[in-house]
Amino acid sequence: MGKKKSSVSSEAQRGRSSKVATPSLSQRINGSQEASSSDATTNRPRNHLIRDATTPFTFCFSRFGSQSSVTVLQTAEEETWPGGVLWDVGVLLAKLLVMINSPPPSSASSSSKKTKCDLFIPRLVAPGIWGTTTWKERRILELGCGVGLTGLVAWKLGARAVLLTDLECVVNGVAKTNVEHNLTHTPSDKRILAVPLCWGNENDEDMVAHVLDKTAPPIVHSTSTIAGKNNRRSRKSSKNVSQETVTDISTRAGMPDVLLIGDVAYQQKPGADSHFDALISTVLRFTDEHTVVMFGTRMRMPASVDLLQTFRQHFDEVVEPPIEAHEVDIAFGVDALGGKKHNITIHILKRKRILAPT
Repeated sequence: MGKKKSSVSSEAQRGRSSKVATPSLSQRINGSQEASSSDATTNRPRNHLIRDATTPFTFCFSRFGSQSSVTVLQTAEEETWPGGVLWDVGVLLAKLLVMINSPPPSSASSSSKKTKCDLFIPRLVAPGIWGTTTWKERRILELGCGVGLTGLVAWKLGARAVLLTDLECVVNGVAKTNVEHNLTHTPSDKRILAVPLCWGNENDEDMVAHVLDKTAPPIVHSTSTIAGKNNRRSRKSSKNVSQETVTDISTRAGMPDVLLIGDVAYQQKPGADSHFDALISTVLRFTDEHTVVMFGTRMRMPASVDLLQTFRQHFDEVVEPPIEAHEVDIAFGVDALGGKKHNITIHILKRKRILAPT
């Protein structure tokens, strides 16, 4: 019997056309601008900061004194809209990844007036959130990657494997091009790939899990404990307490260590199925009690609130309160936005624990 396929069409998944773009993104950007001029005037990202959907965007960052950058190409063409353009949440998630993997700035505790370079959020790196593995040991999966900026920054920071996923039209028309563009100087680097994934489609999910394991085989986690070792009362009350060594081995096959999701709540076309159920199904497929989910969202409409509430049914917030955009970038402050509110929050989540029956 074949695998269950998604009951939600790819068009409903992201509220856009699922046609595969023909010319490559680099050809459209560097060659013929005329073909996209009409779309560029109608398809404009509703961002606070990034308003131009037709020119490349370069994200620069410093880590341990070393300068790095990632450049992504954009297109406002209908074939990939809205995945072909960069959204503010993607940039904010990238900034948080850099923050997680960098030491606190020396001025963070002594200066009351912070600059972009000084921002640091202590609760983001509190003990117990990220586990004991280093970033270079972690496998990253991004859902709805669009142009791929966040995942590319995760790769640039040294993650062991990064998979960018989105609809086939977005992956072939945008994400793959941006991966190739950033691999120009390191073409032999196989740690990052862009592959299609339609939310809720089990065939796609199995393929992604297989590619993740093939790109970076799961690390075997082995923990040994001695029964009764930490139970002083039992040792005092009985001389026959078992001292047997118990080893728990788990490979976490097909499971990422970090799941990235940014700005995926879209208003559905009239009569179209909601993509929320399919998205949550895929999110649950790729998370366990060890996976950290970074979910960035902007409250644009009631659907945005509904999606966040759906996440909270299955996940706990491990960083509270949720991180607000102005904590990550001062350009999102009320004064900087002319009195407007950004309505952007980033939620760090882990699966709710399922208590065994007593």
